[in-house]
Amino acid sequence: MPEVQYQALPSDEVLRHLQETLLKAVLLSQALPGLNQPIIFPDLSFILRQPIIILVDENLAGRVTIEQPPKPFRIMSRENLLLEARTKGDITYLCFRPPEGEDKSVKLTLEAKIAPRDPAQLTLGLSGIQVKFQEVAGQWEAIEEPTFFAM
Repeated sequence: MPEVQYQALPSDEVLRHLQETLLKAVLLSQALPGLNQPIIFPDLSFILRQPIIILVDENLAGRVTIEQPPKPFRIMSRENLLLEARTKGDITYLCFRPPEGEDKSVKLTLEAKIAPRDPAQLTLGLSGIQVKFQEVAGQWEAIEEPTFFAM
């Protein structure tokens, strides 16, 4: 049986920077480093329809910040998000999947979901974006066009 090789991820500081870069590109419809086209996230309107942009703290490599977000920005735990949805109604939020290391690159996935008011209902997935970053000449940049998907 062939041996499975796991690729090491960059440092938490690099991952935090990349997560912040992707989040900023999505929220502000900006281009990622290494690409020319701005990111047009399919469900951004759902995220911006709420008074606050919520990012779940799972899989974050550190405290991300966005300068001049289009709406107030808040990081919270999944538990607190679900409690808030029970009292305030359905809440649309963003979350990262665990980063994946592959061949000197790192793949990040950011998803938009809805936490339902009704605890008997499952979380509803909206859409997501997956981006592969690699260090090029000392700078991390996207090395291929992002992949968008619906859940």
